[in-house]
Amino acid sequence: MLMLTQSEVERLLAPADYIDLVQNAFADYALGRTLPSRLAHLDSPPGEFHIKASGHGGVVGVKIGACFYDRPATLGQPSIVGVIALFDGGTGQPVLLLESATVTRLRTAAATAVAVRHLARPDAATLAVLGTGAQAASHVAAIRAVRDISRVLVWGRDPDKTARFAAAHDLTAAPSPGAAARAADVVVTLTPSTTPYLSLADVRPGSLVAAIGSDAPAKRELHADLLAGAALVTDVTHQCAEVGELHHRPDTPVRAELGEVITGVRPGRLSADEIIVFDSTGTAIQDVAAAEALYRAAVARAAGTRLPLWD
Repeated sequence: MLMLTQSEVERLLAPADYIDLVQNAFADYALGRTLPSRLAHLDSPPGEFHIKASGHGGVVGVKIGACFYDRPATLGQPSIVGVIALFDGGTGQPVLLLESATVTRLRTAAATAVAVRHLARPDAATLAVLGTGAQAASHVAAIRAVRDISRVLVWGRDPDKTARFAAAHDLTAAPSPGAAARAADVVVTLTPSTTPYLSLADVRPGSLVAAIGSDAPAKRELHADLLAGAALVTDVTHQCAEVGELHHRPDTPVRAELGEVITGVRPGRLSADEIIVFDSTGTAIQDVAAAEALYRAAVARAAGTRLPLWD
């Protein structure tokens, strides 16, 4: 099998390449052209493991992601680390093993960009990013690839880190999540919070709120009144019911999955004034589509290292 390191993953595909990859994967999922997207969750205090699996285009992928939020302080390493294993879907033969945190970062930002492309108002020009972790800069870049964003506000729990992040990326630091959201057309929540901090009063009419941080049962960023006052679009509804914002308000009507909006099976935005929440939990089909594209690129460029599993 082939192995790709982090630097090879970063070289083989540009961040913007993930946007159409992810859009096509969501569309194929909605049209029944993929295997189901499966999720398992394992608490391992002080961290947690996410295991995601699906299949697409003749391959099957399984990602194991470890989320340990004390890693930056204890090891000086990012809080999320993991691997993706890709298999031939017809024979079961392992074909690829790759570092997954880079893929996760880029495909997550790409999914948000796809949601912005299909759910935000066409004239959306101001972005609020709530969170200053590894996902923040990638989200700014991905959203700017699909919308003409003229202003970006950023808020984080640590004011000093927020100020440094804003200065490094030429953004505007906001004093609170509400202050950032109330000035924005698109709001992206990127924190591991277990306590909701964004309410309906914080979001102006016509906004798109992309809720990214809730990807485990205990995580939650949005107050119930925001879900109640918005149209809800999910990445994969059954997964959002398990670990997303929908998990905390299960009676919330779901207008559509994002793939259904992309393919025209169900509507997205119905008016310029309605608020839309995109509940994004991160699906295995995104990982598989990215890993498949990386494998093709690696073979074409003779990149990666061959790993003999049998001797």
